[in-house]
Amino acid sequence: MKRGLRAVPASVAAAVAAVAALGARDVLQREHALLRNFPVVGHARYLLEAVGPELRQYLVAGNNEERPFTRDQRRWVYASAKKENNYFGFGTDNDLEYTAGYPIIKHRTFGRAVPPSHVEAGHEVDLPGAKVLGAARGRATAFRPSSVVNISAMSF
Repeated sequence: MKRGLRAVPASVAAAVAAVAALGARDVLQREHALLRNFPVVGHARYLLEAVGPELRQYLVAGNNEERPFTRDQRRWVYASAKKENNYFGFGTDNDLEYTAGYPIIKHRTFGRAVPPSHVEAGHEVDLPGAKVLGAARGRATAFRPSSVVNISAMSF
């Protein structure tokens, strides 16, 4: 019986010593201010940050629902603060085509007619060119482009 009682305090002492060693390491390190200010407990934040994508995917919120900053903005700030590469992929995970407030400029080959079943049907906007090309130099063949966006066939 006495042997079992002594084993429990030894294991508790070992756990307390491990936590104390971790706390001492956190206080003495200079890399992370969070761990220096909140030894031992600060590791929970890094753990939650690592598990964050899985939690957001199933439980909490999307990448754009957090306030006051989105997940992408926060990731950029963290990378900039650590002097790491703060570039990330060109593109978005937002549904721009069917979300209000995002103007979509389509190439002329898609034509003007939008199928009646499309969300934006009846809301098309003409974007005529504001500048007359060649007028400043008095060209006889000056013209106003029919579109703001003109892409040559060589671009495809």
